Amino acid sequence: MTTNRTWLAFANENICNHRKALKELGVVSWTTNIKSKFSEGDIVYLFMNDDRSIRFKLRVAKVNVPREDGIYWNGDAPNDTTYRLELIGNEYSGNLLNEDVLERVGFKGGGSILTPSCNNTMLMEYINDVFEIASKDIPLPLHYIVVDLGSGSYWRNNTGHEVFNLDPNDVDGRFYGYLPPYDNPNIEQLGASSTDDYVDGIMVVYVKKLPNSSNRQIVAFTDNARVYTKSHSGAGLNRYILDNGKRIECTYTIESDYIYDLRTESNPFVFEVNGDDLQMFRKQRFYTGRRPRQEVKMLLWLANYLQRKVNEDDNDLDFQRKIQEAECDVVLSDTSKQQPTYNDGISGRTVAKKEYISKQSIRQAHYKCAFDETHETFLTNKGVPYMEGHHLIPCTSSNAELFWSKFKRNIDCVENIICLCPTCHRRIHFGSKEEKGTIIKSLYQKQILSLKTVGLDISIEELLSLYD
Repeated sequence: MTTNRTWLAFANENICNHRKALKELGVVSWTTNIKSKFSEGDIVYLFMNDDRSIRFKLRVAKVNVPREDGIYWNGDAPNDTTYRLELIGNEYSGNLLNEDVLERVGFKGGGSILTPSCNNTMLMEYINDVFEIASKDIPLPLHYIVVDLGSGSYWRNNTGHEVFNLDPNDVDGRFYGYLPPYDNPNIEQLGASSTDDYVDGIMVVYVKKLPNSSNRQIVAFTDNARVYTKSHSGAGLNRYILDNGKRIECTYTIESDYIYDLRTESNPFVFEVNGDDLQMFRKQRFYTGRRPRQEVKMLLWLANYLQRKVNEDDNDLDFQRKIQEAECDVVLSDTSKQQPTYNDGISGRTVAKKEYISKQSIRQAHYKCAFDETHETFLTNKGVPYMEGHHLIPCTSSNAELFWSKFKRNIDCVENIICLCPTCHRRIHFGSKEEKGTIIKSLYQKQILSLKTVGLDISIEELLSLYD
Protein backbone atom coordinates (compact mmCIF):
# COMPACT_ATOMS: atom_id res chain seq x y z
CA MET A 1 0.00 0.00 0.00
CA THR A 2 1.40 3.36 -1.07
CA THR A 3 1.40 6.20 1.46
CA ASN A 4 0.49 9.51 -0.09
CA ARG A 5 2.95 12.37 0.23
CA THR A 6 2.71 16.14 0.45
CA TRP A 7 4.74 18.24 -1.97
CA LEU A 8 5.78 21.85 -2.38
CA ALA A 9 6.18 22.99 -5.99
CA PHE A 10 7.29 26.20 -7.69
CA ALA A 11 4.75 27.79 -10.05
CA ASN A 12 6.45 30.10 -12.56
CA GLU A 13 3.76 32.55 -13.65
CA ASN A 14 6.10 33.95 -16.32
CA ILE A 15 5.74 30.67 -18.21
CA CYS A 16 2.16 29.70 -17.45
CA ASN A 17 -0.70 31.55 -15.76
CA HIS A 18 -1.44 28.83 -13.19
CA ARG A 19 -3.56 31.21 -11.09
CA LYS A 20 -5.96 31.93 -13.98
CA ALA A 21 -6.11 28.25 -14.95
CA LEU A 22 -7.05 27.26 -11.41
CA LYS A 23 -9.70 29.97 -11.16
CA GLU A 24 -11.28 29.11 -14.51
CA LEU A 25 -10.70 25.34 -14.81
CA GLY A 26 -9.96 24.31 -11.23
CA VAL A 27 -7.09 22.31 -12.74
CA VAL A 28 -3.44 22.64 -13.80
CA SER A 29 -1.29 20.13 -15.59
CA TRP A 30 2.17 19.25 -14.31
CA THR A 31 4.65 17.46 -16.49
CA THR A 32 5.57 13.89 -15.57
CA ASN A 33 9.05 14.59 -16.97
CA ILE A 34 10.44 15.52 -13.56
CA LYS A 35 12.68 13.74 -11.08
CA SER A 36 10.00 13.96 -8.36
CA LYS A 37 7.27 11.43 -9.08
CA PHE A 38 3.76 12.17 -7.83
CA SER A 39 1.23 9.48 -7.03
CA GLU A 40 -2.53 9.71 -7.35
CA GLY A 41 -3.91 11.19 -4.13
CA ASP A 42 -0.76 13.17 -3.27
CA ILE A 43 -1.16 16.78 -2.10
CA VAL A 44 0.74 19.56 -3.91
CA TYR A 45 1.06 23.11 -2.58
CA LEU A 46 1.97 25.79 -5.13
CA PHE A 47 4.46 28.52 -4.29
CA MET A 48 3.72 31.40 -6.70
CA ASN A 49 6.73 33.25 -8.03
CA ASP A 50 4.84 36.51 -8.68
CA ASP A 51 3.93 37.27 -5.05
CA ARG A 52 6.43 34.88 -3.37
CA SER A 53 3.76 33.07 -1.40
CA ILE A 54 1.98 29.70 -1.25
CA ARG A 55 -1.56 30.24 -2.54
CA PHE A 56 -3.04 26.91 -3.69
CA LYS A 57 -3.62 23.41 -2.37
CA LEU A 58 -4.01 20.75 -5.07
CA ARG A 59 -4.63 17.01 -5.23
CA VAL A 60 -3.09 14.67 -7.81
CA ALA A 61 -6.26 13.36 -9.48
CA LYS A 62 -4.80 11.48 -12.47
CA VAL A 63 -1.41 10.33 -13.74
CA ASN A 64 -0.18 10.23 -17.33
CA VAL A 65 -2.94 12.27 -18.95
CA PRO A 66 -2.84 14.85 -21.79
CA ARG A 67 -2.17 18.49 -20.91
CA GLU A 68 -5.31 20.57 -20.20
CA ASP A 69 -3.93 24.03 -19.44
CA GLY A 70 -2.23 24.77 -22.78
CA ILE A 71 -4.22 27.96 -23.45
CA TYR A 72 -2.82 29.51 -20.25
CA TRP A 73 0.81 29.25 -21.37
CA ASN A 74 2.55 32.45 -22.45
CA GLY A 75 4.20 30.55 -25.29
CA ASP A 76 3.61 27.21 -26.90
CA ALA A 77 2.68 24.61 -24.30
CA PRO A 78 4.62 21.33 -24.45
CA ASN A 79 2.82 18.32 -25.87
CA ASP A 80 3.62 15.98 -22.97
CA THR A 81 1.99 13.63 -20.54
CA THR A 82 1.09 15.24 -17.22
CA TYR A 83 -0.26 14.89 -13.73
CA ARG A 84 -3.76 16.34 -13.42
CA LEU A 85 -3.73 18.55 -10.30
CA GLU A 86 -7.17 19.57 -9.03
CA LEU A 87 -7.79 22.57 -6.79
CA ILE A 88 -8.88 21.95 -3.18
CA GLY A 89 -10.76 24.84 -1.59
CA ASN A 90 -10.09 28.46 -2.40
CA GLU A 91 -6.95 30.47 -3.06
CA TYR A 92 -5.24 31.31 0.23
CA SER A 93 -5.30 35.09 0.70
CA GLY A 94 -3.57 35.49 4.07
CA ASN A 95 0.00 36.45 4.91
CA LEU A 96 1.17 33.42 6.91
CA LEU A 97 2.56 31.69 3.81
CA ASN A 98 4.64 34.60 2.51
CA GLU A 99 8.25 33.70 1.79
CA ASP A 100 9.67 35.72 4.70
CA VAL A 101 7.37 33.88 7.13
CA LEU A 102 8.03 30.47 5.57
CA GLU A 103 11.77 30.99 5.99
CA ARG A 104 11.21 31.06 9.77
CA VAL A 105 9.76 27.55 9.49
CA GLY A 106 12.61 26.05 7.49
CA PHE A 107 11.85 27.12 3.90
CA LYS A 108 15.04 27.44 1.84
CA GLY A 109 13.64 29.77 -0.83
CA GLY A 110 12.05 29.30 -4.24
CA GLY A 111 15.20 27.76 -5.72
CA SER A 112 14.88 24.81 -3.36
CA ILE A 113 11.60 23.68 -4.95
CA LEU A 114 12.26 24.13 -8.67
CA THR A 115 12.09 20.38 -8.46
CA PRO A 116 9.07 19.62 -6.22
CA SER A 117 10.11 18.71 -2.68
CA CYS A 118 8.44 16.63 0.04
CA ASN A 119 11.23 16.21 2.57
CA ASN A 120 10.69 19.08 5.05
CA THR A 121 8.20 17.55 7.48
CA MET A 122 8.04 20.55 9.84
CA LEU A 123 7.42 22.95 6.97
CA MET A 124 4.69 20.75 5.50
CA GLU A 125 2.97 20.44 8.87
CA TYR A 126 2.94 24.22 9.17
CA ILE A 127 1.48 24.69 5.67
CA ASN A 128 -1.18 22.04 6.36
CA ASP A 129 -2.21 23.85 9.53
CA VAL A 130 -2.53 27.19 7.73
CA PHE A 131 -4.79 25.68 5.07
CA GLU A 132 -6.85 23.94 7.75
CA ILE A 133 -7.49 27.31 9.39
CA ALA A 134 -8.40 28.82 6.02
CA SER A 135 -10.87 25.99 5.34
CA LYS A 136 -12.96 26.75 8.42
CA ASP A 137 -16.15 28.77 8.32
CA ILE A 138 -14.73 31.17 10.93
CA PRO A 139 -12.84 34.05 9.27
CA LEU A 140 -9.94 35.33 11.35
CA PRO A 141 -8.36 38.77 10.89
CA LEU A 142 -5.28 38.95 8.67
CA HIS A 143 -3.33 40.85 11.32
CA TYR A 144 -2.92 40.28 15.01
CA ILE A 145 -0.76 41.15 17.96
CA VAL A 146 0.00 38.91 20.94
CA VAL A 147 0.38 40.88 24.17
CA ASP A 148 2.07 39.65 27.33
CA LEU A 149 0.40 41.04 30.47
CA GLY A 150 1.88 41.47 33.91
CA SER A 151 5.36 40.11 33.22
CA GLY A 152 7.45 43.24 32.79
CA SER A 153 9.94 44.47 35.37
CA TYR A 154 7.54 47.31 36.28
CA TRP A 155 5.26 44.74 37.93
CA ARG A 156 7.88 43.71 40.48
CA ASN A 157 7.12 46.74 42.62
CA ASN A 158 4.13 48.38 40.93
CA THR A 159 0.78 47.74 39.30
CA GLY A 160 1.09 47.80 35.52
CA HIS A 161 -1.13 50.08 33.48
CA GLU A 162 -2.63 47.05 31.69
CA VAL A 163 -4.57 46.17 34.87
CA PHE A 164 -7.80 47.34 33.16
CA ASN A 165 -7.31 45.52 29.85
CA LEU A 166 -9.57 42.53 30.51
CA ASP A 167 -12.48 44.22 32.25
CA PRO A 168 -15.32 46.28 30.78
CA ASN A 169 -14.93 49.97 31.44
CA ASP A 170 -16.99 51.34 34.34
CA VAL A 171 -18.17 54.31 32.27
CA ASP A 172 -19.30 52.86 28.93
CA GLY A 173 -18.82 49.08 29.17
CA ARG A 174 -16.27 48.97 26.33
CA PHE A 175 -12.73 47.59 26.58
CA TYR A 176 -9.64 49.80 26.59
CA GLY A 177 -6.20 48.25 26.52
CA TYR A 178 -2.73 49.48 27.42
CA LEU A 179 0.08 47.91 25.38
CA PRO A 180 3.08 47.24 27.62
CA PRO A 181 5.71 48.34 28.16
CA TYR A 182 5.24 51.85 26.69
CA ASP A 183 1.81 51.83 24.97
CA ASN A 184 3.41 52.30 21.55
CA PRO A 185 2.08 49.88 18.90
CA ASN A 186 3.73 49.68 15.51
CA ILE A 187 0.53 49.67 13.46
CA GLU A 188 2.46 49.29 10.21
CA GLN A 189 3.05 45.72 11.43
CA LEU A 190 -0.76 45.45 11.50
CA GLY A 191 -1.29 46.47 7.89
CA ALA A 192 -1.55 50.26 8.36
CA SER A 193 0.35 52.87 6.39
CA SER A 194 2.89 55.23 7.92
CA THR A 195 0.35 58.09 7.83
CA ASP A 196 -2.53 56.26 9.55
CA ASP A 197 -3.57 57.22 13.08
CA TYR A 198 -5.19 53.85 13.73
CA VAL A 199 -6.11 50.52 12.13
CA ASP A 200 -9.35 48.55 12.55
CA GLY A 201 -10.27 44.87 12.51
CA ILE A 202 -7.22 43.68 14.43
CA MET A 203 -7.13 40.59 16.59
CA VAL A 204 -5.50 41.22 19.96
CA VAL A 205 -4.52 38.16 22.00
CA TYR A 206 -3.68 38.62 25.68
CA VAL A 207 -1.44 36.11 27.46
CA LYS A 208 -0.09 35.74 30.99
CA LYS A 209 2.89 33.89 32.35
CA LEU A 210 2.12 30.58 34.06
CA PRO A 211 3.38 30.12 37.66
CA ASN A 212 6.90 28.73 37.90
CA SER A 213 7.22 28.63 34.12
CA SER A 214 8.21 30.72 31.11
CA ASN A 215 5.16 29.46 29.21
CA ARG A 216 2.25 31.81 28.48
CA GLN A 217 -1.44 31.03 28.56
CA ILE A 218 -4.05 32.88 26.51
CA VAL A 219 -6.39 34.63 28.95
CA ALA A 220 -8.49 36.72 26.56
CA PHE A 221 -8.76 37.94 22.99
CA THR A 222 -10.81 40.13 20.70
CA ASP A 223 -11.07 39.61 16.97
CA ASN A 224 -12.18 43.15 16.13
CA ALA A 225 -10.11 45.84 17.84
CA ARG A 226 -9.04 49.32 16.85
CA VAL A 227 -5.35 49.91 17.52
CA TYR A 228 -3.99 53.47 17.63
CA THR A 229 -0.48 54.49 16.73
CA LYS A 230 -0.33 56.91 19.69
CA SER A 231 -1.64 56.46 23.20
CA HIS A 232 -4.85 58.15 24.33
CA SER A 233 -5.18 59.72 27.75
CA GLY A 234 -8.31 57.86 28.80
CA ALA A 235 -9.77 61.04 30.26
CA GLY A 236 -13.28 60.49 31.59
CA LEU A 237 -12.98 56.69 31.59
CA ASN A 238 -12.05 56.29 35.27
CA ARG A 239 -8.84 54.35 34.54
CA TYR A 240 -6.60 55.31 37.46
CA ILE A 241 -3.95 53.52 39.49
CA LEU A 242 -1.89 54.56 42.50
CA ASP A 243 1.84 54.62 41.81
CA ASN A 244 3.97 55.43 44.86
CA GLY A 245 0.96 57.19 46.35
CA LYS A 246 0.38 59.25 43.21
CA ARG A 247 -2.87 58.96 41.22
CA ILE A 248 -2.02 58.17 37.60
CA GLU A 249 -4.36 58.03 34.62
CA CYS A 250 -3.73 54.91 32.51
CA THR A 251 -3.47 55.46 28.77
CA TYR A 252 -4.71 53.11 26.08
CA THR A 253 -4.01 52.29 22.43
CA ILE A 254 -6.41 49.35 22.03
CA GLU A 255 -10.18 49.59 22.12
CA SER A 256 -12.98 47.14 21.32
CA ASP A 257 -16.65 46.53 22.00
CA TYR A 258 -15.98 43.09 23.47
CA ILE A 259 -13.40 40.52 24.43
CA TYR A 260 -13.60 36.77 24.85
CA ASP A 261 -12.57 36.15 28.45
CA LEU A 262 -10.75 32.81 28.71
CA ARG A 263 -9.58 33.01 32.30
CA THR A 264 -11.91 30.14 33.29
CA GLU A 265 -11.35 28.12 30.11
CA SER A 266 -10.78 24.47 31.05
CA ASN A 267 -8.39 23.70 28.17
CA PRO A 268 -6.63 26.99 27.29
CA PHE A 269 -3.99 27.46 24.64
CA VAL A 270 -0.43 27.69 25.98
CA PHE A 271 2.63 29.08 24.19
CA GLU A 272 5.63 26.84 24.84
CA VAL A 273 8.52 29.17 25.54
CA ASN A 274 11.67 27.14 24.94
CA GLY A 275 14.32 26.44 22.35
CA ASP A 276 14.17 28.89 19.46
CA ASP A 277 11.22 30.68 21.11
CA LEU A 278 12.96 31.75 24.32
CA GLN A 279 12.90 35.37 23.13
CA MET A 280 9.23 35.25 22.12
CA PHE A 281 8.02 37.69 24.79
CA ARG A 282 11.21 39.67 25.31
CA LYS A 283 9.43 42.83 24.08
CA GLN A 284 6.11 41.82 25.75
CA ARG A 285 4.45 41.57 22.33
CA PHE A 286 4.88 40.15 18.87
CA TYR A 287 3.10 40.71 15.58
CA THR A 288 1.75 38.51 12.78
CA GLY A 289 4.23 35.98 11.44
CA ARG A 290 7.07 36.47 13.95
CA ARG A 291 6.67 33.06 15.63
CA PRO A 292 4.84 31.18 12.89
CA ARG A 293 5.02 27.61 14.22
CA GLN A 294 3.29 28.51 17.46
CA GLU A 295 1.09 31.20 15.93
CA VAL A 296 -0.58 28.78 13.56
CA LYS A 297 -1.35 26.44 16.47
CA MET A 298 -2.81 29.45 18.30
CA LEU A 299 -4.97 30.38 15.30
CA LEU A 300 -6.27 26.82 15.00
CA TRP A 301 -7.23 26.88 18.67
CA LEU A 302 -8.96 30.26 18.34
CA ALA A 303 -10.81 29.21 15.17
CA ASN A 304 -12.05 26.07 16.93
CA TYR A 305 -13.08 28.13 19.95
CA LEU A 306 -15.09 30.56 17.82
CA GLN A 307 -16.60 27.65 15.87
CA ARG A 308 -17.66 26.13 19.17
CA LYS A 309 -19.35 29.42 20.11
CA VAL A 310 -21.27 29.42 16.83
CA ASN A 311 -22.23 25.79 17.29
CA GLU A 312 -23.45 26.52 20.81
CA ASP A 313 -25.86 29.09 19.36
CA ASP A 314 -26.98 26.62 16.68
CA ASN A 315 -27.31 23.84 19.25
CA ASP A 316 -29.41 26.11 21.45
CA LEU A 317 -31.99 26.49 18.68
CA ASP A 318 -32.16 22.72 18.39
CA PHE A 319 -32.36 22.42 22.17
CA GLN A 320 -35.29 24.85 22.33
CA ARG A 321 -37.15 22.71 19.80
CA LYS A 322 -36.58 19.63 21.98
CA ILE A 323 -37.88 21.52 25.03
CA GLN A 324 -41.20 22.10 23.26
CA GLU A 325 -41.49 18.38 22.50
CA ALA A 326 -40.35 17.16 25.94
CA GLU A 327 -42.70 15.51 28.40
CA CYS A 328 -42.33 16.23 32.09
CA ASP A 329 -45.14 14.62 34.03
CA VAL A 330 -43.36 14.42 37.40
CA VAL A 331 -42.01 17.20 39.59
CA LEU A 332 -38.23 17.07 39.51
CA SER A 333 -36.12 17.63 42.60
CA ASP A 334 -32.41 17.86 43.41
CA THR A 335 -31.49 18.40 39.76
CA SER A 336 -28.55 20.51 40.92
CA LYS A 337 -27.00 17.49 42.66
CA GLN A 338 -26.82 15.35 39.53
CA GLN A 339 -23.28 15.30 38.16
CA PRO A 340 -23.12 16.98 34.73
CA THR A 341 -22.46 14.91 31.64
CA TYR A 342 -20.86 16.03 28.40
CA ASN A 343 -20.83 15.45 24.66
CA ASP A 344 -17.50 15.49 22.83
CA GLY A 345 -17.86 16.49 19.20
CA ILE A 346 -15.77 17.87 16.35
CA SER A 347 -16.25 21.44 17.56
CA GLY A 348 -15.39 20.68 21.17
CA ARG A 349 -16.99 19.67 24.44
CA THR A 350 -20.57 20.66 25.33
CA VAL A 351 -22.84 20.00 28.29
CA ALA A 352 -25.46 17.30 27.71
CA LYS A 353 -28.37 19.52 28.78
CA LYS A 354 -31.65 17.79 29.65
CA GLU A 355 -34.62 19.34 27.89
CA TYR A 356 -37.16 18.02 30.42
CA ILE A 357 -35.50 20.05 33.20
CA SER A 358 -35.95 23.23 31.17
CA LYS A 359 -39.51 22.16 30.41
CA GLN A 360 -40.30 22.02 34.14
CA SER A 361 -38.86 25.51 34.68
CA ILE A 362 -41.04 26.90 31.88
CA ARG A 363 -44.13 25.17 33.31
CA GLN A 364 -43.41 26.49 36.80
CA ALA A 365 -43.26 30.00 35.32
CA HIS A 366 -46.72 29.39 33.78
CA TYR A 367 -45.31 30.14 30.33
CA LYS A 368 -44.64 33.79 31.22
CA CYS A 369 -41.49 35.72 30.35
CA ALA A 370 -39.42 36.26 33.50
CA PHE A 371 -38.17 39.61 32.28
CA ASP A 372 -41.61 40.99 31.42
CA GLU A 373 -44.76 38.92 32.00
CA THR A 374 -46.71 41.06 29.51
CA HIS A 375 -44.63 39.76 26.57
CA GLU A 376 -46.77 37.61 24.31
CA THR A 377 -45.74 34.96 21.79
CA PHE A 378 -47.51 32.46 19.55
CA LEU A 379 -49.06 29.15 20.64
CA THR A 380 -47.21 25.88 20.10
CA ASN A 381 -48.88 22.77 18.67
CA LYS A 382 -49.58 21.80 22.29
CA GLY A 383 -51.68 24.92 22.77
CA VAL A 384 -49.36 26.76 25.18
CA PRO A 385 -47.42 30.01 24.66
CA TYR A 386 -44.02 29.43 23.05
CA MET A 387 -41.31 30.18 25.62
CA GLU A 388 -37.62 29.29 25.81
CA GLY A 389 -35.42 28.06 28.62
CA HIS A 390 -32.33 30.12 29.38
CA HIS A 391 -29.58 29.08 31.78
CA LEU A 392 -28.87 32.21 33.82
CA ILE A 393 -25.38 30.92 34.62
CA PRO A 394 -24.37 30.10 31.02
CA CYS A 395 -24.30 26.32 30.60
CA THR A 396 -20.93 25.97 28.89
CA SER A 397 -18.63 23.04 29.57
CA SER A 398 -16.07 25.28 31.31
CA ASN A 399 -18.76 26.81 33.58
CA ALA A 400 -20.26 23.41 34.34
CA GLU A 401 -16.85 22.04 35.31
CA LEU A 402 -16.09 25.11 37.41
CA PHE A 403 -19.32 25.01 39.45
CA TRP A 404 -19.20 21.25 39.93
CA SER A 405 -15.61 21.38 41.19
CA LYS A 406 -16.32 24.44 43.39
CA PHE A 407 -19.78 23.65 44.78
CA LYS A 408 -20.58 20.10 43.61
CA ARG A 409 -23.59 21.58 41.86
CA ASN A 410 -24.88 21.10 38.33
CA ILE A 411 -25.85 24.36 36.60
CA ASP A 412 -28.24 22.42 34.35
CA CYS A 413 -30.86 22.54 37.09
CA VAL A 414 -34.38 23.89 37.54
CA GLU A 415 -33.20 26.77 39.73
CA ASN A 416 -30.76 28.06 37.09
CA ILE A 417 -33.20 27.98 34.17
CA ILE A 418 -35.26 31.05 33.34
CA CYS A 419 -38.43 31.16 31.25
CA LEU A 420 -38.04 33.82 28.55
CA CYS A 421 -39.88 34.88 25.43
CA PRO A 422 -37.76 34.37 22.29
CA THR A 423 -37.19 38.11 21.88
CA CYS A 424 -35.73 38.54 25.36
CA HIS A 425 -33.71 35.36 24.93
CA ARG A 426 -32.16 36.68 21.72
CA ARG A 427 -31.48 40.02 23.39
CA ILE A 428 -29.24 38.19 25.85
CA HIS A 429 -27.38 36.35 23.10
CA PHE A 430 -27.20 39.02 20.41
CA GLY A 431 -28.17 42.37 21.93
CA SER A 432 -25.91 45.31 22.69
CA LYS A 433 -23.83 45.22 25.83
CA GLU A 434 -26.18 47.71 27.50
CA GLU A 435 -29.35 45.74 26.64
CA LYS A 436 -27.74 42.47 27.65
CA GLY A 437 -26.60 43.94 30.99
CA THR A 438 -30.05 45.36 31.74
CA ILE A 439 -31.88 42.08 31.28
CA ILE A 440 -29.27 39.95 33.09
CA LYS A 441 -29.29 42.25 36.13
CA SER A 442 -33.09 42.07 36.29
CA LEU A 443 -33.12 38.27 36.02
CA TYR A 444 -30.37 37.99 38.62
CA GLN A 445 -32.43 39.88 41.21
CA LYS A 446 -35.39 37.59 40.59
CA GLN A 447 -33.41 34.34 40.63
CA ILE A 448 -30.52 34.71 43.08
CA LEU A 449 -32.46 33.42 46.10
CA SER A 450 -33.43 30.25 44.22
CA LEU A 451 -29.82 29.78 43.16
CA LYS A 452 -28.59 30.18 46.73
CA THR A 453 -31.08 27.60 48.04
CA VAL A 454 -29.27 24.92 46.02
CA GLY A 455 -25.76 26.17 46.76
CA LEU A 456 -25.16 28.17 43.59
CA ASP A 457 -23.91 31.44 45.02
CA ILE A 458 -22.68 33.99 42.50
CA SER A 459 -22.35 37.77 42.55
CA ILE A 460 -23.78 39.94 39.78
CA GLU A 461 -20.23 40.95 38.81
CA GLU A 462 -19.20 37.31 38.47
CA LEU A 463 -22.31 36.54 36.45
CA LEU A 464 -21.79 39.42 34.03
CA SER A 465 -18.17 38.38 33.52
CA LEU A 466 -19.36 34.94 32.34
CA TYR A 467 -21.41 36.64 29.63
CA ASP A 468 -18.49 38.84 28.59
